[in-house]
Amino acid sequence: MSQAHAMQPGAQGMAARPRENPAPAPIMSYTPTDITIPTALYNKIPNLELYKKLQDAERKIDLLTTRKALDFQGIQTKTTHPSSYQKQTGILRVFVYNTCENQPWQKQLAQEKGIPVADPSAESSWTLRVEGRFLNDKGEPESSASAHSFSSFLSGISVDLVPNDNYPNLQNSQSNVIEWRDQSLDHQPDMKVASSGRQAAFDGLDVKRNGVFKIKCNIALLPKIQSSLLQLSTPMAQFVGKQECSQQEVIYTIWSYVLYNDLLKKSDSYTNVPALSVTGGNGVLGNDDNSDLTVVECDATLRKLLNVPSFRFTDLYKVIQPHFKPREPIVLSYEIDTGRSTTLGDVIIDIPVDLPSTLSEFQQGVIESSKAIFEKLTASDALIQNLNTKISLGVVALQNSNARELFYRELSEDPVKFMENWIQSQSETFKVLKSDEGYDEEVVRRAEYYEKNEHILRENINLLLGSGKI
Repeated sequence: MSQAHAMQPGAQGMAARPRENPAPAPIMSYTPTDITIPTALYNKIPNLELYKKLQDAERKIDLLTTRKALDFQGIQTKTTHPSSYQKQTGILRVFVYNTCENQPWQKQLAQEKGIPVADPSAESSWTLRVEGRFLNDKGEPESSASAHSFSSFLSGISVDLVPNDNYPNLQNSQSNVIEWRDQSLDHQPDMKVASSGRQAAFDGLDVKRNGVFKIKCNIALLPKIQSSLLQLSTPMAQFVGKQECSQQEVIYTIWSYVLYNDLLKKSDSYTNVPALSVTGGNGVLGNDDNSDLTVVECDATLRKLLNVPSFRFTDLYKVIQPHFKPREPIVLSYEIDTGRSTTLGDVIIDIPVDLPSTLSEFQQGVIESSKAIFEKLTASDALIQNLNTKISLGVVALQNSNARELFYRELSEDPVKFMENWIQSQSETFKVLKSDEGYDEEVVRRAEYYEKNEHILRENINLLLGSGKI
């Protein structure tokens, strides 16, 4: 008998305990995805206990991976919110200085040195310049490719020249006030500003006037707010414990204070709620404060802070508005010196700022980080799939070797009996494949037949499935 016949599925079925009328053994089809090892093999090959430990470890890893995936989704949901985006910070270094042109002392000095003057009749003038440079967290200026303009950090800037007797033209004139305001703040977030209406970014503001005398000026800088934090009044800052915070933080702090001090009216009503609410004739709950659980009776601290004896929580947002105040501008007093060619370096101030960021930049960062994580997971999945394929092929080879061992062992023990059973099982197999088993139709229709011959029916169905008949 050839080895090809020895590998017939029917022969594998003889490994089971012989029956008087053995039914055909099912055709088994091993695929690379079948990694189940029969229990009988564990008694033959002791090293298979390592494979069982590997499966147990794999189940634990799958459980841990599922838990970590849920944690990762929760973390990703929080990190994708713009409010949780970690902004980059730095220093906005502002230089305030002035330069002079065609001053009498400059012309005299040029004559003494024999330097020709381009235009001796030109009128004397000075130029005030307010210039800004962004420094990163290391204190280094940004490169030109990624530099942020001075105007991108400001909501507005103004220069107020203080008139004096030496500048009569500035008296009762609007030319002594120079202002710039970021017009993009006047538009709604969902409105698109036409390209022709956008302001040009700049790194410095120049104010040029004619004159030979010194003059004082007031410079106001209003840094742009890149966060939801607002300045608090002194009483609210003492109550909250912060000089700046968001409106949500203030409301939460007051709510916690109310609950801790039990300031809700009729708070015991929470535990005595009737099964059916009592309504008026029109079906609407009454507006009596005595039955409203959202009314807070202020104690001495809240009464002094909010200036009300009681309030509803729906009105708390309006009550706390007087305690928020806009951020005050940075005001500098500077005197323009016409006795020097330049005063660069005399006045320098550093302002801590946040880098302006848009939602698109934030989303791009999230996409890049998610892409990197996905690439790592894809590489790991490919490696795991490769290992699973090798394990599956090893299991298939092991099962085939076991089938051959059973076949030759039973053949060597009793060749005659083995061949008789094998021929009978092959005959049954051919009958099933040809649908020529000679069953009585009336008997097959009875339910008792399926209850008594369940194992035979299962083997026949497996046989037909393995041969592709059904």
